[in-house]
Amino acid sequence: MRECAVIIIGGGPAGIACAVQLRRGGVEPVLVESDAVGGLLRNANLVENYPGFPCGIEGPELAKRFAHQLDHAGVHTLRDEVEHLTYKDGGFHVRTGSETIRARIAVVATGTKPKRLGGITIPDGAQGRVYYEVYPLREVRNKRIAIVGAGDAAFDYALSLSRHNEVSILGRSDAARCIPVLRERCYADGNITWHGGTVLEEVVRAEEGLVLGCDDGGGRERWEHEADYVVIAIGREPCLDFLGSETAARLGDLAHEGVLHLVGDVKNDIYRQTAICVGDGVRAAMCICRHERTHV
Repeated sequence: MRECAVIIIGGGPAGIACAVQLRRGGVEPVLVESDAVGGLLRNANLVENYPGFPCGIEGPELAKRFAHQLDHAGVHTLRDEVEHLTYKDGGFHVRTGSETIRARIAVVATGTKPKRLGGITIPDGAQGRVYYEVYPLREVRNKRIAIVGAGDAAFDYALSLSRHNEVSILGRSDAARCIPVLRERCYADGNITWHGGTVLEEVVRAEEGLVLGCDDGGGRERWEHEADYVVIAIGREPCLDFLGSETAARLGDLAHEGVLHLVGDVKNDIYRQTAICVGDGVRAAMCICRHERTHV
């Protein structure tokens, strides 16, 4: 069993900021991330409220810069998936797909996972064309893409994909529920069409893509919408599936003891912003460094 002082689970902005600050404080963390680091920045079209970029910066580009800083700081990154986290015998036991790691302190920066579309059975032949994140489709060209949702994520995803594709946003509500700047940009984009009052009822595999069965929510009118791909953007929820039940029940106590820190989107509800995540990560690292000094 490998041992370390601090394990950070999740390689988004919060986890990266925490790891870099820990290294500055003389603490050697192990960061575990199953995918490329950057978190939801890989989905973001344009980050405009992160200081230092007055004209904004594309999400994937900012993710690359964060990853470069992580490497520059010399943080050890383990590319693996955390399957189980439990606290016993005065330490955390983290089981990944390939090994078990014991750490005195754990930082959970796993962010959120997309809410799954309920009430619809997607046939096997269509599942490969239905996505819950937008970054796998960034290189797609000249396709018809339908985005299901009416909030910030749906409209931001549309802007990311509309440069080279025809995009339709299918929203259950009559009015868009995103922030004004995203709504205005999408309405002004000739490659984006907004369909309010649209409820997705069925997904069928067609010869050259998908056919989406839609109605107005009341069954009064039904129509079909053709697309090559569908992106579901109907909300997100904290990603904590790997927590053992006993550990989950003790989150408050472990946090009070200073040995467990939840940082970033995993705890921030609707306040999911890169700047907030970074601040959370740095603060957690500073608390950990202080904890380590006082418990030596």
